[in-house]
Amino acid sequence: MRGLAVQTLYSIDVGNMPRQAAVAMIQSFALEMKDEAKELISDEAVLDKAFLLDDFYYHLVDGVLENLERIDELIVSQLEGWSFKRLNKVDVAIMRLCVCELMQGKRDEAPILIDEAIELTKAFTDLGENKTPKFNNSLLDKINAHLNKN
Repeated sequence: MRGLAVQTLYSIDVGNMPRQAAVAMIQSFALEMKDEAKELISDEAVLDKAFLLDDFYYHLVDGVLENLERIDELIVSQLEGWSFKRLNKVDVAIMRLCVCELMQGKRDEAPILIDEAIELTKAFTDLGENKTPKFNNSLLDKINAHLNKN
């Protein structure tokens, strides 16, 4: 679900899409993926869990949108030698998602949440040189440490 949430947040940010339109587009995309996956997986429950937007998905997307200003301020405050505008928009969506979850008090799950974000980075934006995952990991670690101080 995090991957679909990242795609939704990216569509809202870059495509200037309203939330409802972005969600509808991602739902359509997810249903197409589900249809393709039927050839490989016959268990309908597994397919539904992987490809239908659920409460967790909406919790992620809405959590970021409701706290966007605070999330972005936190990301900016921990950047060193980089401007927010210079960041890849997909990476911004990934970091926003992770920061939102960290802000929701899931700091005991921080290593898992950060690892999930890095896996999304590898899947969506890493060009094979591993620079982007290292950068994002470092930034998210700093953000988590900052949150733990407060």
